[in-house]
Amino acid sequence: MNKFARILLPVAICLLGTVTADAQGVAGYYRQPAVSTDSVVFVAEGDLWRTGLSGGAALRLTSNLAAESNPAISPDGTRVAFTARYEGPAEVYVMPISGGAPTRLTFDGDNSQVQGWTPDGKVLYSTLRYSDKPDARLYVVDPANRSSTPIPLSQAAEGCYLGSSLFFARQPLISDNVKRYQGGLVQQIWRFDAGKEAQHLTSDHAGTSRQPLCGNGRVYFISDRDGALNIWSMNTDGRDLKQHTRHTEFDVRSASISADGKHIAYQRGADIYLLDPLS
Repeated sequence: MNKFARILLPVAICLLGTVTADAQGVAGYYRQPAVSTDSVVFVAEGDLWRTGLSGGAALRLTSNLAAESNPAISPDGTRVAFTARYEGPAEVYVMPISGGAPTRLTFDGDNSQVQGWTPDGKVLYSTLRYSDKPDARLYVVDPANRSSTPIPLSQAAEGCYLGSSLFFARQPLISDNVKRYQGGLVQQIWRFDAGKEAQHLTSDHAGTSRQPLCGNGRVYFISDRDGALNIWSMNTDGRDLKQHTRHTEFDVRSASISADGKHIAYQRGADIYLLDPLS
């Protein structure tokens, strides 16, 4: 059996990413998963791939010489937004989840990174174009007409929406290689409601709290509160803290949650895991 198809934990199923069924046995490095109610899109070999929640052979969605990254599946499960450097700068693109020609949505000419989708079907992304580096700002872009709207925050990188509330990381990720960082660029999670001051939700921990994921009336996020980066959650006011994974050897690097809140897919080491956040 391919090692990327075995059950690694009772709540974590590793997904197999191969070109065809005949290619089973070829080990890969699988990153940046995006999960929907029935599919997982991930990055491998600089391209986007799609497989089912139970694993199996993966379908290659892109084959451009330029790298694609940061996939995010739309709330209705029909489209994938992602970042690509097809024409030089990192820009936001969207394509059908079944495959097809990508459509370019942004023309910022800078580092535009997909962060997710809004509940009404717009793409949430961060860009350095309109702020002093290394600060990032969040924007939403409408795939229907490519119009971009800024979120009125001077520093915001990753984010997700729960109703009308935006939960965001105030700083961008500085490096995957930094461990237990507590300096001035540490990522912390805040809540923003239109017309109000942003509220700091993770001030109880001096280390990293990043990549908020909204679902089940809670905010899931990646934090090194127990020494390694694991998945935690809190209520919308930053209370009722819960730990959902307890990995020690390798950190959780990136994660996403399905629109129905039943699945969290995350990267750890070279593998992708599927977590039931309710159990």
